Amino acid sequence: MIIITVIRSDGVIKGFSVKGHAGFKPRGEDIICAAVSMLAQTALLGLGRYIKEGLSFSIDDDSGILKCALPGKLSDLEQIRAEAILETMMDGLKNLQKNYARHIRVFRRRWTPC
Repeated sequence: MIIITVIRSDGVIKGFSVKGHAGFKPRGEDIICAAVSMLAQTALLGLGRYIKEGLSFSIDDDSGILKCALPGKLSDLEQIRAEAILETMMDGLKNLQKNYARHIRVFRRRWTPC
């Protein structure tokens, strides 16, 4: 199963992680894994295009883990763009979860500072 965890603060997405494999088809043939990967990686590309400093992310193909954290401070324009990108990603992930609930779960967590 693919587990997506979305971290929010005051309703705004601050980061997300994706881990696991859907198990819908064998590795390399799984359309659910491909769809989730495409949504998450496209969101990362968009964030990287518009957030100039402080974006943190890691991708480990072997373990199937992708993590992303936004910087603590964004300009107003960066925040608007990041929110549009991430909420669009969430729309796609929620749609996948609705159609393939046995293979993907989206969880929301509240951001807590260290």
